[in-house]
Amino acid sequence: MAPLADREPCPNRIIEDVGGAFAMGAVGGSIYHSVKGSWTSPRGSKFRGGLSAVKARAPVLGGNFAVWGGCFACFDCTLTAVRKKEDPWNAILSGFATGGVLAARAGPKAATQSAVVGGVLLALIEGLGIMITKYTAAGPPGPEDYAAQGQVDPTAPPTMGGLFGGGPGGNTAPPSAGLPPPPAVDGGMGDSETSFGTSSTFEKEEPSESGGGGGWGSWFGGGK
Repeated sequence: MAPLADREPCPNRIIEDVGGAFAMGAVGGSIYHSVKGSWTSPRGSKFRGGLSAVKARAPVLGGNFAVWGGCFACFDCTLTAVRKKEDPWNAILSGFATGGVLAARAGPKAATQSAVVGGVLLALIEGLGIMITKYTAAGPPGPEDYAAQGQVDPTAPPTMGGLFGGGPGGNTAPPSAGLPPPPAVDGGMGDSETSFGTSSTFEKEEPSESGGGGGWGSWFGGGK
């Protein structure tokens, strides 16, 4: 069975299913009856016997498959119109109804058995198709896929919390990375030297009591 999204709409689906079923039956019947006809033919005419068996039986098997496929497609389209949706239950119920209808001439018991076989067979086919679709479908991208594409994984947890920590791709550097360092405070020898030099300068600038000259005169030799 083809996926629901890839199937033709109902008026054309019947023709498609009939043609596909006939081709499947004809090809499969050709392979089977060619081997069987060659095996049962006498020595020296195995190829001719296999070819005769294919001509006689392969079209019949293809026709049987076409009838089954056409009946199944009609029931499928009917259930789709009645239920207003397409899901695996349509195929299962169509297989059940098709098996019962095609074996109705053999009696109620045979029709019931054929219907059960058709329903179970279609259930197995639909279940296998769902499993294949599930395991072959691409999953959500993982961290490796995002890394290969140079993108940030939106589902990744934040690398740093608080006010400065952001989500993925945020700035994770410390908050003081772009600020200048604070001025160094030297409580040792440098402080005393600086204060000593300043006091000496101020002492030289004060006027001398004995010389009578200004502070600038003592600097330039103007005093006595």
